[in-house]
Amino acid sequence: MQFPTFDSGSPPPGATPYRPPPLTGGAATASSPPPATFGGRVEPAPAWDAYTNPNTSPAPGSAPYYVPPPVGNAGQPPYLFPEGLPWGSDQGGFVLGQPGGATTRFQRLMDELRSEFTWLAPMGGENKFGMSSLELYSTFALPLFYNTESPLLITPGFAAHWLDGPPDPADLPPRVYDAYLDAAWKPRVTPWLSGDLGVRVGVYSDFETFSSDALRLMGRGLGVLRLTPTTQVALGAVYLDRIPVKVLPAGGVIWTPTPDRRYEIVFPNPKLAKRLIDIGTTEWWCYIAGEYGGGRWAVERAGNVEDDFGYNDIRIIGGLEWTALSGLSGFFEVGYVFNREIIFQNNPYQFDPDDTIMVRGGLSF
Repeated sequence: MQFPTFDSGSPPPGATPYRPPPLTGGAATASSPPPATFGGRVEPAPAWDAYTNPNTSPAPGSAPYYVPPPVGNAGQPPYLFPEGLPWGSDQGGFVLGQPGGATTRFQRLMDELRSEFTWLAPMGGENKFGMSSLELYSTFALPLFYNTESPLLITPGFAAHWLDGPPDPADLPPRVYDAYLDAAWKPRVTPWLSGDLGVRVGVYSDFETFSSDALRLMGRGLGVLRLTPTTQVALGAVYLDRIPVKVLPAGGVIWTPTPDRRYEIVFPNPKLAKRLIDIGTTEWWCYIAGEYGGGRWAVERAGNVEDDFGYNDIRIIGGLEWTALSGLSGFFEVGYVFNREIIFQNNPYQFDPDDTIMVRGGLSF
């Protein structure tokens, strides 16, 4: 279950939840007007060069540089679009050219396609426990009540987790899976008050057990108050449906003192980010973050016994992320994982794995 992020000024890349306002159709941006002359008339720019030598004659057709006509295509234009393609890509959408040099921007239907891989190393002796996870999901932006600034975000996703340990009597299956559908909406009530609402329903199991416990419902609800152009306050709760934690309070302060710094002091997933450098059209950020990790799955244990298996931990993370103007972004991070526990719903047995390290990376477009 992902926790929300909040928009304040210029957010760092990747961050999911408050994105910049979506690019909507119908909002045209006019190009620069041609020069005006006396009398209020508008004329095109002159074709002659004021800095050429008047004693020499320019090559025919020069304006001011002469381009020889194409061979074998007399009477035909050399390009289908001599001024370039009338459309192009833009971060979060695409741009369509209009007559007169204006452009219209549209929100793309597929807002994000993302993949992530996480590795928890099986470190320690008899109490070691490792996990490798691969998650794929895609987010679609749908206008809600004709409100293109706050679309409904629909995210189907799938994840597989390979378990390494622990020893008996935990007798866990080698793999567990997530298959979910997430819906999120971030309404803006006033210029200074907005919200972050989300609900997720999914099947979390080893796919050998299809009991009602495999079906999980999670959600979040937060209100976001903008105090100043650089400061926001968020308050709400997240429903995790974990073992034994069901609900956690959520909230804190989001402070963006400059476009190059963003501090999300928000429980349970704080994040402090700083922009390092821009290379071409790509922004590079570094960050430190905290995370309440884990999950819950319905499994079949030895002897065909159905049970719910839960895993919880706390993570301190340092990472690097980047985003390009084209919309391609990615991240790589390393973390220290502690306060780990494996717990069951119908069994008093509890296992506390040793501390370990986490390596995680991902790409999105």
